[in-house]
Amino acid sequence: MHEWSDLSRGRALALVSARDPREFPVGVFQRDPVPPPHTGPGTFTWFADDAEAADFLAQMVPVLLLDPESWPDFDALVTETTRIVRTVPDDGGSRMAAMQALGEPWGPRADFVWWGDFAEIDTASTDFGRYVRMQYADHNGAEDDASADGDALVAFLRAYPY
Repeated sequence: MHEWSDLSRGRALALVSARDPREFPVGVFQRDPVPPPHTGPGTFTWFADDAEAADFLAQMVPVLLLDPESWPDFDALVTETTRIVRTVPDDGGSRMAAMQALGEPWGPRADFVWWGDFAEIDTASTDFGRYVRMQYADHNGAEDDASADGDALVAFLRAYPY
């Protein structure tokens, strides 16, 4: 049972998106799908570990994004989402492979972008981390984003995409 398990979907999302990624280092970024260039509203959510992230993706994301009564394939979508995301904590599957695999059952209903560690953003050690850090520097007018203050970076991620 997680801290968000008994909360309404809005409160659960608010809780996990307000967490400090220095304390809850496993992150997921997903955005509403929009036509290219795919810059719809999105949010970072933060978790203690991959198991909690997988549970949130399987239990909360479907009801956050879809009305179960309006989608005839809702139960099948939840089953397939659960199967895909559980490969990460259960079998040591790749986080990004799971995010890409979610694209098939979800189609245009969601845009799953990133599942990783805060350190990837904090140190700009991956393509996604570098991209977010570059946007952080542009947003703050910084010449060099490597000197980012931890609190300022966390505040930026809470408002991302700005």
